[in-house]
Amino acid sequence: MGPKKDKCTTISRSKFPRSRGKYTSGRSIKGVVYVNYEYDRVYKPDKKYNIPKRTTIGKKCEDAPDMMYPNPNFLTYFPDAELPDDLGRDVRSSCLRIGTWLVIEKLMMESMVDKIISSIYHDQRGTGLFLDLAAYCLVTENNAGQYYPDYAYNHPLFTPEYKIYSDSTVSTFISQISVEDSVAFQNEWNGLKKKQDKIYISYDSTNKNCQAGDIDIVEFGHAKEDRGLPIFNYSVAYDCNNREPLFYETYPGSIVDISQLQLMLNKAASYGYKNAGFILDRGYFSRENIRYMDHLGYDFVIMVKGMKSFVNEKIREVQGCFEEKRKYTIRRYQLNGTTVKTKVFYSDEKDRYLHIYYSYSKAAAEREELESKIDRIAAYLKKQEGQPVVIDKSYEKYFSLEYYHEGKDDQCFICGIEKASVIE
Repeated sequence: MGPKKDKCTTISRSKFPRSRGKYTSGRSIKGVVYVNYEYDRVYKPDKKYNIPKRTTIGKKCEDAPDMMYPNPNFLTYFPDAELPDDLGRDVRSSCLRIGTWLVIEKLMMESMVDKIISSIYHDQRGTGLFLDLAAYCLVTENNAGQYYPDYAYNHPLFTPEYKIYSDSTVSTFISQISVEDSVAFQNEWNGLKKKQDKIYISYDSTNKNCQAGDIDIVEFGHAKEDRGLPIFNYSVAYDCNNREPLFYETYPGSIVDISQLQLMLNKAASYGYKNAGFILDRGYFSRENIRYMDHLGYDFVIMVKGMKSFVNEKIREVQGCFEEKRKYTIRRYQLNGTTVKTKVFYSDEKDRYLHIYYSYSKAAAEREELESKIDRIAAYLKKQEGQPVVIDKSYEKYFSLEYYHEGKDDQCFICGIEKASVIE
């Protein structure tokens, strides 16, 4: 080992810049004093005093009172300050983690993602940083910009000269990606696909709560996880044959899935997907959507609720005919299935194939769950026998409740009798 170097000579530092704000020393953690910057004050009329707003911008240098080690947050309040890129460590790690990166590089080249990105940005810096951020998300399974410099420190990069950009630079770069850039990428990406091949496109959407403030696309709608916040929707079309995403969409939170499907179908047609079928969730089931897919010549497999009148009727027709027979067994999925040819609505112009499935494992689990519930209710009712109580009416779903009336106002609970037909 060589001689121990002085801390202030190995870590890049900066003088405290001149500012109208105030600098204060934060609490010391393990001997390190953090520098807080007071960038504003908010006056509270009810309390008649100011509340300071502070943030940490770096660490105080021990051997030089007018010097500090700035952190990336420093540039937010002092954008004109010149800071070195290393910010507290060597430029590169002595050991690079290259294995996963090599696989991602090969996939990018084979799919020509690198060519598409270079045609959009027209410079090596933008192309390299974009590809590095994509690799960062895949390798770390994370999309938080503040951790990118740590990833770049010990991984190979597409950026020229392996330049490590700060998290503030990453944030600025991402904010500059326009809708036109996204559309251009999707157009180029889908332009490379073989349209003559038969493919099945799985299409689904979800929504996310948003706390970012006043954004045009954010609206109140049917949230999957309702927190009382406005939401936005996004959806992805995925090629099941080649296991590749094809395109995505974002749309306002108030628009439901049924309304959005036809716009997606138009987009698929505009990309030239003529010989395609769609796999859809039950949220897209409607007469208008089915007719529109017929109009565009698309095949489809769509889930539908079992309680729909026409579905329930067909289920009743085949009930007891296929559940226990071996020739209807699909061992791969551990269930039995059969297919019925029918029209899905009264004005339908052609017959559809309705696939009905029966899961014996799910049926056994549901049967056991119901039996356990009945046992709990029976045990509760048994304890109430002979007591002057009135049982809640919710128990009448599975049991007939019997009472003995001694007088006009006095009654005694006798027992509960199972409703066998309801349970069956």
